[in-house]
Amino acid sequence: MTVFTLLFVAFTTVLYLFLFLVKKELIFTAKHQSLFSIFLPILLGIFAGSLFITTGTLDEVVRGVAVSLAIISYAINGRGIASDRFVIHPLDNRGIKFDEVDRVVLFRDEKKNEVKMNFFKFGLRGPLMKFSTPMDELVKFLSKHLKEGTPIDVVMDSNNK
Repeated sequence: MTVFTLLFVAFTTVLYLFLFLVKKELIFTAKHQSLFSIFLPILLGIFAGSLFITTGTLDEVVRGVAVSLAIISYAINGRGIASDRFVIHPLDNRGIKFDEVDRVVLFRDEKKNEVKMNFFKFGLRGPLMKFSTPMDELVKFLSKHLKEGTPIDVVMDSNNK
């Protein structure tokens, strides 16, 4: 095997270690929103199958598997709430610290049985995150961890009849 292939395999290994450590750190994991995560494994399965059929050397097969694993890493869901910050994507090693947040808005969607959360930092809206956790657990956690005086707005659907 070439040096490049060994370096790429080492990079992919470190990438997965980092992603799983971030995911393990999350207290509340956000739901995955993208159809990309459904189609990606299917496309990579086709890619890997064609790779094993068409390539001949071990170096090319190992490099192809490492590329596939690097691409699959985008499908790993690492969004959510950690003990000290909001993690908005899996490769975000800093996140949004709780003391930087101006306001949090929670909405309970009864039809989908999920809680949608938005937060505002310096007046700008952060990404929408969806949780399957009960609203009262999120409110308790956020009220303990956000800085003193940060409003938590709970929006209820008034169309429930």
